Amino acid sequence: MASLWWKWSKYTLSQAAENIGEVYQGISLGLTRSGYTGVQHTEDVHGFKGDFVLAVVYLYIGGRDFWQVMSCGGSGSEAEAQSILNEVQNIINNLRFL
Repeated sequence: MASLWWKWSKYTLSQAAENIGEVYQGISLGLTRSGYTGVQHTEDVHGFKGDFVLAVVYLYIGGRDFWQVMSCGGSGSEAEAQSILNEVQNIINNLRFL
Protein backbone atom coordinates (compact mmCIF):
# COMPACT_ATOMS: atom_id res chain seq x y z
CA MET A 1 0.00 0.00 0.00
CA ALA A 2 1.39 3.38 -0.99
CA SER A 3 1.37 6.42 1.27
CA LEU A 4 2.14 10.11 0.88
CA TRP A 5 4.12 12.35 3.24
CA TRP A 6 4.71 16.05 2.81
CA LYS A 7 5.95 19.17 4.48
CA TRP A 8 5.91 22.84 3.67
CA SER A 9 7.60 26.02 4.79
CA LYS A 10 8.07 29.59 3.68
CA TYR A 11 11.07 30.09 1.40
CA THR A 12 12.68 33.43 0.68
CA LEU A 13 14.69 33.52 -2.52
CA SER A 14 18.32 34.51 -1.91
CA GLN A 15 19.34 37.92 -3.22
CA ALA A 16 22.15 36.09 -5.04
CA ALA A 17 19.65 34.08 -7.11
CA GLU A 18 18.19 35.71 -10.20
CA ASN A 19 14.87 33.82 -9.99
CA ILE A 20 13.20 30.67 -8.64
CA GLY A 21 14.29 28.82 -11.78
CA GLU A 22 17.84 28.79 -10.41
CA VAL A 23 16.55 27.04 -7.29
CA TYR A 24 14.78 24.41 -9.38
CA GLN A 25 17.97 23.86 -11.41
CA GLY A 26 20.02 23.48 -8.23
CA ILE A 27 17.56 20.97 -6.79
CA SER A 28 17.56 18.98 -10.04
CA LEU A 29 21.34 18.77 -9.99
CA GLY A 30 21.38 17.89 -6.28
CA LEU A 31 18.83 15.11 -6.73
CA THR A 32 20.79 13.62 -9.63
CA ARG A 33 24.03 13.73 -7.62
CA SER A 34 22.23 12.04 -4.71
CA GLY A 35 21.18 9.06 -6.79
CA TYR A 36 17.65 10.03 -7.83
CA THR A 37 16.56 8.76 -11.23
CA GLY A 38 14.18 10.25 -13.77
CA VAL A 39 14.76 13.76 -12.41
CA GLN A 40 12.68 16.32 -14.30
CA HIS A 41 11.93 20.01 -13.93
CA THR A 42 8.45 20.75 -15.23
CA GLU A 43 5.98 22.66 -13.03
CA ASP A 44 7.89 21.12 -10.13
CA VAL A 45 11.09 19.13 -9.68
CA HIS A 46 10.59 15.43 -9.17
CA GLY A 47 12.60 12.24 -9.17
CA PHE A 48 12.60 8.67 -7.98
CA LYS A 49 14.65 6.93 -5.31
CA GLY A 50 14.03 3.39 -4.15
CA ASP A 51 10.31 2.87 -3.59
CA PHE A 52 9.58 6.61 -3.54
CA VAL A 53 8.81 9.52 -5.81
CA LEU A 54 9.79 12.93 -4.47
CA ALA A 55 8.49 16.30 -5.69
CA VAL A 56 9.30 19.91 -4.77
CA VAL A 57 7.25 22.91 -5.88
CA TYR A 58 7.42 26.62 -5.07
CA LEU A 59 4.19 28.61 -4.89
CA TYR A 60 4.61 32.35 -5.27
CA ILE A 61 3.50 34.54 -2.33
CA GLY A 62 4.94 37.90 -3.36
CA GLY A 63 8.26 39.69 -3.72
CA ARG A 64 10.95 37.04 -3.17
CA ASP A 65 8.74 34.84 -0.95
CA PHE A 66 7.36 31.41 -1.86
CA TRP A 67 5.74 28.46 -0.17
CA GLN A 68 8.08 25.48 -0.51
CA VAL A 69 6.09 22.24 -0.66
CA MET A 70 7.81 18.85 -0.68
CA SER A 71 6.00 15.54 -1.05
CA CYS A 72 7.26 11.99 -0.92
CA GLY A 73 5.08 9.05 -1.87
CA GLY A 74 5.69 5.35 -2.14
CA SER A 75 5.45 1.97 -0.54
CA GLY A 76 8.29 2.35 1.97
CA SER A 77 8.05 3.23 5.64
CA GLU A 78 7.34 6.64 7.13
CA ALA A 79 10.89 6.73 8.52
CA GLU A 80 12.29 6.20 5.01
CA ALA A 81 10.04 8.93 3.58
CA GLN A 82 11.04 11.38 6.33
CA SER A 83 14.69 10.57 5.64
CA ILE A 84 14.18 11.43 1.96
CA LEU A 85 12.38 14.69 2.84
CA ASN A 86 15.24 15.62 5.19
CA GLU A 87 17.83 14.75 2.54
CA VAL A 88 16.14 17.01 -0.01
CA GLN A 89 15.77 19.82 2.55
CA ASN A 90 19.53 19.59 3.10
CA ILE A 91 20.11 19.83 -0.66
CA ILE A 92 17.98 22.98 -0.73
CA ASN A 93 19.61 24.46 2.37
CA ASN A 94 23.05 24.02 0.82
CA LEU A 95 22.30 25.68 -2.54
CA ARG A 96 24.76 28.45 -3.31
CA PHE A 97 24.27 31.12 -5.93
CA LEU A 98 26.97 33.27 -7.50
